[in-house]
Amino acid sequence: MSACPFSVVESRWWSKGNHSVRALFEAVAAIHYNNPTCFYYDMFADRSSLSTVLKMRGQDAQTQVLYLATHGDAKNIGPNATNAISRTEVRNILSFANKASQIKGLYLGTCLTGNAAVAKFFLENTSTKLEWLAGYRDSVDWIDGSAIDMIFFSKLAELYVANKSKKKGKLSPRKMAHEAASALVKLVPGAHSTYGFNIYFHENKKLTSMFS
Repeated sequence: MSACPFSVVESRWWSKGNHSVRALFEAVAAIHYNNPTCFYYDMFADRSSLSTVLKMRGQDAQTQVLYLATHGDAKNIGPNATNAISRTEVRNILSFANKASQIKGLYLGTCLTGNAAVAKFFLENTSTKLEWLAGYRDSVDWIDGSAIDMIFFSKLAELYVANKSKKKGKLSPRKMAHEAASALVKLVPGAHSTYGFNIYFHENKKLTSMFS
């Protein structure tokens, strides 16, 4: 089977003990690609390590969807307040890393960042080369959020696998992301109603989304 187009970039969640979404993606990769280790997994601790990791992922000839797993608020993401990374810094890091347009989508596995203002900030700046951005408008329970994320990426993996075998009628990265999000909210309506999950695109010089 081919390599998985997803890359997970995660920080520590807690100073004592820790959780990780890695096992969720190992399950998705094992089910859809028959290989639990066929996706890239990296950890970051601050803006410097995030920059190093994203630069590698933007040049690995594999990553098309980036899943950023960390804490977040309206202005910053990162493992803790000491190592908070502003959205401007994240956008600048991503723009530098994605010069070859390899990364098509950014999924923010963070609280309070999946809103129209953040999507506009990333998608209307063409230097990021992103086709879509997804995330949560509100604060998300870790277990609930992880389950929602796993469903989305499982549906997206199905589409990528099916798309690869097509000779005609291939779906664009944007279309596959939209279909995966549609399948998710059909199964879990609370993803949007409870946590404000949404997926955004930039089309015809304006921001669009699944939920206005």
